[in-house]
Amino acid sequence: MRARVAATALVTAAALLLAGCSGSGPAPADPGNAQPVAGGDATFVISGRTWAHLDIAVPAVTPIKGLINAIYDSLLRMTPEGKIIPWLAKSYETSADRLSWTFHLEQGVTFTDGTPFNAEAVKFNLERQVDPDQHAGEGGNLPQDITVAAPDDSTVVIKLSEPDEALPSALATTSVGLMASPTAVKKWGGEYGLHPVGTGPFMVKSQVVGQEVKLVKNPTYWVKGEPYLDSVTYRALGSADSALQTLKSGGADVMDFVAPQQANAAEGDANLTLMKSPALSVNQLMLNTQKPPFNDIRARRAVGYAIDQATLAKSLFFGYFKPTESMIGEGSWAWPGEKVDEYPSYDLAEAKKLVNEIGGLSFSIKVSNSSDFLQQAAAVQSMLAKAGIDMKIDAVEPSQKIADVFSHNYEAGQFVIPGLPDPDNYVRPFFDSTAGANPSGLQDATLDALLAKGRTTQGEQARKDIYKQVAARMGEVAATVYISDFPVMRLQNKRIHGIQYLVTDIFYLDKAWVSGK
Repeated sequence: MRARVAATALVTAAALLLAGCSGSGPAPADPGNAQPVAGGDATFVISGRTWAHLDIAVPAVTPIKGLINAIYDSLLRMTPEGKIIPWLAKSYETSADRLSWTFHLEQGVTFTDGTPFNAEAVKFNLERQVDPDQHAGEGGNLPQDITVAAPDDSTVVIKLSEPDEALPSALATTSVGLMASPTAVKKWGGEYGLHPVGTGPFMVKSQVVGQEVKLVKNPTYWVKGEPYLDSVTYRALGSADSALQTLKSGGADVMDFVAPQQANAAEGDANLTLMKSPALSVNQLMLNTQKPPFNDIRARRAVGYAIDQATLAKSLFFGYFKPTESMIGEGSWAWPGEKVDEYPSYDLAEAKKLVNEIGGLSFSIKVSNSSDFLQQAAAVQSMLAKAGIDMKIDAVEPSQKIADVFSHNYEAGQFVIPGLPDPDNYVRPFFDSTAGANPSGLQDATLDALLAKGRTTQGEQARKDIYKQVAARMGEVAATVYISDFPVMRLQNKRIHGIQYLVTDIFYLDKAWVSGK
């Protein structure tokens, strides 16, 4: 097992994360020359998102990636500056034809239930992700026809039928690269998500599903000297305001997924630091293209034309969120730019014209029942009404909304798809009719072909050119309508250090520590 360099100050991680990017937030507090201290506890609070399980290979994977990545380690890992590095796989290489990837595993690693981590465990996990009966929510990030071989305990070979240039990114930043104990999965079956077991720095001590998880230090963690914290508590609260007050009063160290209202309310608090990265995710209305009214492209485009993103950015989002016309955010190397000419951007007259053409438009939208999302839905509802569009708000628990959208039991759903640096890892599974979850039900051969080309073409610039065409085609078919970009924002108390925040919604806690315990 390899030892890693001791944790740097939090400011260093943030500097790497934000280097070369515009629109970044303030740097975190620098604890000076302080060295990491072992011991202590950290508490995270969140609102508007919950979890129904902690399984990594089911239809609706929990959206709380920091929690997941504290329990599970991945084959590869992304650094704060966006570089893919070996992790549980200590090295890897690909063949000249890009159809064979060989991974050499760390040795002596065990899952927290004592099961050995080895090539057979990796094979089990990868095959579980692509098992058609499993319906894994992020399984579409792996080619569905892969074959996985384990020639010895420390070697895994993945065979592909065509090149997949996004494979390393998928294994580093999505659930397909996370490793669960085969013993625990087989033991618990459909209830495994209530009893998760990984090789990560922490393990579950107790859980009240959707409300609170208590993690404790993994005493046999394979990275020498880590983690520093004794425990981590992750708690879902009823409202964003109560989460912020808990943070301000010292009852928590980090508020995860901060809305603009809370970021604005926290300005000037000397004890809190806002962590904000360039946006990868998009705040959007997912439209079910398989049934009325959104099986009619005119209805979809009418909704796009009716939403005034610039006004929302100024009046509702306090400038923290910005207008966007693409699923590919500015935090990605493939960002197509602020304008996508094919997208139906705000044009009230055109929206009214289309509504009249189709004889009226009404629909119901599923929205998470938190104050910030409901406030946003009300603002959108008012805008649509000006175009003659009647939008009814159906407020539901976040986990129920996710389940309904992924089972196509909806007309429209307010959705934030967690963005990733490589578009193949999140655009294709959601909008390619041949792969992944495809919650919009979109069937578009042109888009499918572009996404396939983006996955198999070598060279970043060549792939960027393809994804510019993807953004254009998505604007044309309008299977989803954008409200704003969605940078991941967190507020943290200055007593906590060493959290490694990525440009995605992932963060790592193996180097986290607290001062003034």
